[in-house]
Amino acid sequence: MVGSIIFHSDKCSGCHICELACSAIKNKVFGLRRARIAVKTLKHGLLDSFVICIQCLDPACMKICPVNAIRRDERTGIILVDEEKCTGCGLCVKVCPVEGIKLDPKTRKAIKCDLCLGNPICVKWCPTGALEYIVR
Repeated sequence: MVGSIIFHSDKCSGCHICELACSAIKNKVFGLRRARIAVKTLKHGLLDSFVICIQCLDPACMKICPVNAIRRDERTGIILVDEEKCTGCGLCVKVCPVEGIKLDPKTRKAIKCDLCLGNPICVKWCPTGALEYIVR
């Protein structure tokens, strides 16, 4: 039962608290570049967009990984990256249709949202309710 994070742009203030919460829980550091999600301000600050792994049904990142570091969890359906196996080749980044996977600037390993295994911290910490977690 994979879930999805829904982004309500009309509620987003662009505060980046969701990204800071993500990097804190995943890396034990507050750093926007190390978050597995991203809030991007589009053209002249008029609209924010939310970049996240959409947990594709047929993930190109998983297919292209030469070391099988990307897999679907059988229980949750969430696409996971095994950072121990990842070589940092970046092929997954190149094929992702939504920019939902990137290389961590410190470790140079692939990182992506894993929905905090069904309990996304970004949703909990969003002060405006711009993020909503639903189970499909």
